[in-house]
Amino acid sequence: MSTNDEQAAPKRAYNAESRRERAEQERSDTRRRVLVAARTRFLADGYAGTKMLDIAAEAGVALASVYRAGSSKSELVQALLEMAITGRDPAEPAEDAGVTAPPLATLGPPSYPHIAATPEPEEQVGMIADRLVEVLERIGPLWGVLRDAAAVDARAAEAMRVAFDRRGASFEVAVGLLPPERLRGGAQECIDVLWALTTPELHGVLRVDRGWSRERYHQWLRRTLVVQLLEQK
Repeated sequence: MSTNDEQAAPKRAYNAESRRERAEQERSDTRRRVLVAARTRFLADGYAGTKMLDIAAEAGVALASVYRAGSSKSELVQALLEMAITGRDPAEPAEDAGVTAPPLATLGPPSYPHIAATPEPEEQVGMIADRLVEVLERIGPLWGVLRDAAAVDARAAEAMRVAFDRRGASFEVAVGLLPPERLRGGAQECIDVLWALTTPELHGVLRVDRGWSRERYHQWLRRTLVVQLLEQK
């Protein structure tokens, strides 16, 4: 092999790696387009009224690309729900992969150290409310779609059950961050109250049916959780 051939070899390897990276980026971009299109069609036409072909047309991709993003409508709904809860595409590796974190999926692991390190219980509750509003704003429109899917699809029903379990675990951890001596009615009652006041259904009643702005809902939730979760000094 000549010196020129030896020098050219690394360049071919680099180009191959570059092509792989471009192909992976294209697959990721296509998946995002499919999920955005699925969300649009589910919200416009409902779960039963949406077909995989409709999603493909909305995304401007081949039907095969839709099935690569999700093997069924229920799988697409689950992916959208996971994105709404975590704020990221579940197909992407987490930045903190490999790090053990409490199961606070609803509040999100980044909230943990900030809430735990805050000395004032009222501000801790406010921070919990802040994070819940972020999640509810993302998840709210999709909750009805998942509920409709769960009525006709066993996999969607299981996804809803898992979502409920994660929600309960989240609230148990959240209440555990607060000083026990300040809890109104004890830890279990506070968990139940937190659950009742932050359901996607109640969020929808106030934000959609009653026309509240996000800011109005946010401030109401902050005030209400402080009063309902903490014994006042």
